[in-house]
Amino acid sequence: MKALLNKEFKLCLHPTVFIYLGLVLMLLIPSYPYLVSCFFVCNAIFFIFQTSRENGDAMYTAMLPVSKAQAVRARVRFVVLIQAIDLLLMAGMCAFALVAMDVEKGNAGGTDHSLSLLAFALVLFAIFNLIFLPSYYKTGYKAGSAFLKGAIGVWIWLMLVEGLMIASGAMAGNESVPAFFRFIAENIDRMPIKAQDPAKAWTVQGILFGAALLIYAVCTLLAAKISVKRYERVDVQ
Repeated sequence: MKALLNKEFKLCLHPTVFIYLGLVLMLLIPSYPYLVSCFFVCNAIFFIFQTSRENGDAMYTAMLPVSKAQAVRARVRFVVLIQAIDLLLMAGMCAFALVAMDVEKGNAGGTDHSLSLLAFALVLFAIFNLIFLPSYYKTGYKAGSAFLKGAIGVWIWLMLVEGLMIASGAMAGNESVPAFFRFIAENIDRMPIKAQDPAKAWTVQGILFGAALLIYAVCTLLAAKISVKRYERVDVQ
């Protein structure tokens, strides 16, 4: 597996990965839906699969003394590593924003620089992995249609989450709105250290992040399992 991962880095790593990982700087844009930066990472993953297909990676890997299952698992681990790097960069940007930006009023364009943002990003990647990977490995070459399906799932999640955060933030100061929206605005959307009750906010967001991490792990493992089964039936020519 180590040798296959080494092959992924040397032969399959597309230059857009570095470009789109760099778009984590979008988290420093005031009043912006920060989850959009995660979509670009999904786009970079698509380029990896597309370019690998054009360069004959499937045929090359088939000639190596490895099984199809090992090849799929190596690619999935490569994807997970890229997504993990993006999450670490996002965490760094959130910490930097705390000292470099005016975050007192929060992010009017969506989720604040909070632990919840990382949780929502994990679920976004989970959705993409669960849709894109099995769809691609059903044929082993239809990267475009697989990405389109994954992108639709990603954007549905992105719009639902960011829309809810925007609505909650806009209504938080109105006592006549349901307490649900005020709870979201104060304990899920905002930075915990900027919340009225930081301890409660940290607890809520910590639980949310733990649940998101579990969802990511389950969805990605399931995606890998389905992908292996589908790719085993593909005739690599």
